[in-house]
Amino acid sequence: MIISIKKILKSCFYFTTISIMFYNISYSADKMPYSIAKIKKETQINKLPDVDFVNLNNKILYLNKELKKNILIVNFWALWCAPCIKEMPDLNELSNKFGNNDSKILFINQDNSKELKKVEEFVDRLNIDRSNVLMDFDMKSNKNFLLRGIPTTLIIDRRGIVKWRIEGVIDWTDKNLINWLIEGAN
Repeated sequence: MIISIKKILKSCFYFTTISIMFYNISYSADKMPYSIAKIKKETQINKLPDVDFVNLNNKILYLNKELKKNILIVNFWALWCAPCIKEMPDLNELSNKFGNNDSKILFINQDNSKELKKVEEFVDRLNIDRSNVLMDFDMKSNKNFLLRGIPTTLIIDRRGIVKWRIEGVIDWTDKNLINWLIEGAN
């Protein structure tokens, strides 16, 4: 009898500890503070690879042709990635703020071709410009951009130099970040 009570108490202790850990993780995900520390100088790739993707308007877009812009922000995301979904509205809002600022955000989706309809519905629901949503069904981005996970965002200058890498979610609404990006993130 004593042994079973010990086992029950031990199980309750582990369950309580795990519950508290999950609560803290989920609570902090909703209250994720801005972390400039996630913006790292790029050391993995120097130059934007010569790659192309098909956008949701079924047109081929060559990334290197987008380099006329002040900066090019390339965000890798997928529907199955909760942090990606969390930051998409803010990235879209930032994209709208850039407007004619000669800067551009491209969203490269990492879902498989079976999810195309869901991707289109999600993009339409957020009112994201379909021409800026690129599909990577073959997952060639993993190799070409040395992705370790998503969301990953690259900031590229007009010469095609990959200057900055952000792995994970950051606060895209932070005014200091927006000013830094508009000034060219150089």
